[in-house]
Amino acid sequence: MTKTVHILKGLGYAYILTLLVLLIYNVLLTFTSISAESASMVTSFITTLSAAFGGFYASKNIKEKGLVYGLIVGILYIILLITLFYLAKEKYIFDMTVLYKALLVTLAGGIGGVLGVNFK
Repeated sequence: MTKTVHILKGLGYAYILTLLVLLIYNVLLTFTSISAESASMVTSFITTLSAAFGGFYASKNIKEKGLVYGLIVGILYIILLITLFYLAKEKYIFDMTVLYKALLVTLAGGIGGVLGVNFK
């Protein structure tokens, strides 16, 4: 398989993980007394973890340049996520908070890539 396929599969698996964990979180919010005030922090954690997983998967299968391929997965993940939010929300504002989250998710992808390339 080519490197592009592994990057796209890592990106796909990252989004699948995001959807599954968000679904579980939403069920917990619905059926327990967990406060919705933590939603912003939890979603940031979930997206960061998912990008790291995507970078890990891609670089584990590519077996070289883990930081580079992990960062690529992280960048693609956040660009697609920002695009989806922009299309879904009527008044989407790109502010410093979004920029910090984008940087965090990109770095998480890179860290996942470094871990993935060194995973035996």
